[in-house]
Amino acid sequence: MDRPSYSRVQNQRHYRQPLVMGRFGALILLFLLALPAFAAQVPVRDGQSVDLKLRNVLTTDNVRKGDAIEFEVAQDVLINGHVVIARGATARGKVVEVKGAFKPRAKDAEVIFQFLAVRAVDRQDLPLRLQPRKTSKGKDTEVHERSSIPGQISRVVGADKGKEYSAYIDGSFTVNTSDAIAVAPVAAPTPPAAPEASAPVAAPPAPSSPLAATDVGLLPSSVDFDSTPDGAEIVIDGAMVGNTPSTLRMTPGHHTVEIRMAGYRTWSRIMVVDPESRPSVRATLVKQ
Repeated sequence: MDRPSYSRVQNQRHYRQPLVMGRFGALILLFLLALPAFAAQVPVRDGQSVDLKLRNVLTTDNVRKGDAIEFEVAQDVLINGHVVIARGATARGKVVEVKGAFKPRAKDAEVIFQFLAVRAVDRQDLPLRLQPRKTSKGKDTEVHERSSIPGQISRVVGADKGKEYSAYIDGSFTVNTSDAIAVAPVAAPTPPAAPEASAPVAAPPAPSSPLAATDVGLLPSSVDFDSTPDGAEIVIDGAMVGNTPSTLRMTPGHHTVEIRMAGYRTWSRIMVVDPESRPSVRATLVKQ
C-alpha cells in the first residue's frame, strides 16, 4: 500500500483547519448562551441623568428635618446598550429643613430636601446631585417644595406622591451589568461563491410583524426569551407574540421588548438584534 504523499497530507490539513475553527467558534457561542447573561463592565459618566418619581408625600406637617425619603426610577438608564439602573430601582433622599410646620398661613412654608443615591443593577449605590454639573454646597444642591397639596384637610405645602424629578450621577463609576442586549455572530468559514443567476431575483414581500425580515439581505435571528416566573407575555414593539419560555425569530435592528404578567411590574428593554446572532432575553419580574 502506498503512503500518502507529503503534499496530499498538507492539503488535507489545510482543508480541515477552517472546519475545526468553525466548530470551535460554535462551541464558544453555545457556552456564552448557556451563561445567565453576557456580563459587561459599563462606565457611568459624571452627570448622567436619572428620572425619578417620589414615593412619599412630603408636607410641612408630616416630615421633619433629617427624615429619609424614597424615590423610584421612572425609566431604565441605558449606556452602550446595557441597563445600568433599572426602572423601579430605589433612590434615596433626605429632608434638610422644614419651614412653617403646623402654620397654614406661614408665607415661608416649604419642605427642603436633597438627593442622596440611587441603586444600580449591581447593587452599588451611586451618589446623586440636583444639577447636571457640580456646584458649591448651598441652595443649588437643594430642592425647595412650596406647592399646595390637594386633598389635605388644612392648607399644607410640599410635594405629592408620584411627583417627577431629574437627578444626576455625582461622579464617574463602573457598573457590572449582566443585561446583554445582543450577542455578536460567530464567524464561520466562507462558503464558495454561488454562480450568478441569469434571471433577476424578486425581492421578498414586506413583513407584517417584527418577527420577519425587514431588509433585503438581512435574515431573521433567533432570540431566546425566558422569565422568572415563567409563563409571562412577550410583547415586541407593542404586539403580543407569545409566552416565556420561547424562541422567536426577530428582525435585525432595534426593538422594544416587554415581559408582562399580572401582579408583577412590567419588564421593559430596548433590544438590538444583530443579523445571524442568537441573543437571549432573561427577565426577573418583581411583584407589585
